[in-house]
Amino acid sequence: QVGRSLQFFFSSSQYDNVDHIVLAGGSASIAGVDELIEERVGTGTTIANPFANMTLASRINPQSLGNDAPALMIACGLALRSFD
Repeated sequence: QVGRSLQFFFSSSQYDNVDHIVLAGGSASIAGVDELIEERVGTGTTIANPFANMTLASRINPQSLGNDAPALMIACGLALRSFD
């Protein structure tokens, strides 16, 4: 599926390569999916964490939030819009 997405991107844009892939959404939390995609596509791949550089309240469990972070990407972005 990632390969097809990249083919579509290349055919519908002026670009012919991708420097890096950032995975987001619930499926990004599947263990090892980033390494698998990087190996198959040959492009550096990371899992999105919109909370990586945020200061968290002490009552927030950073490990639990980190596990859910890829699925919360859109919600986090929408919440940050209020700070523009």
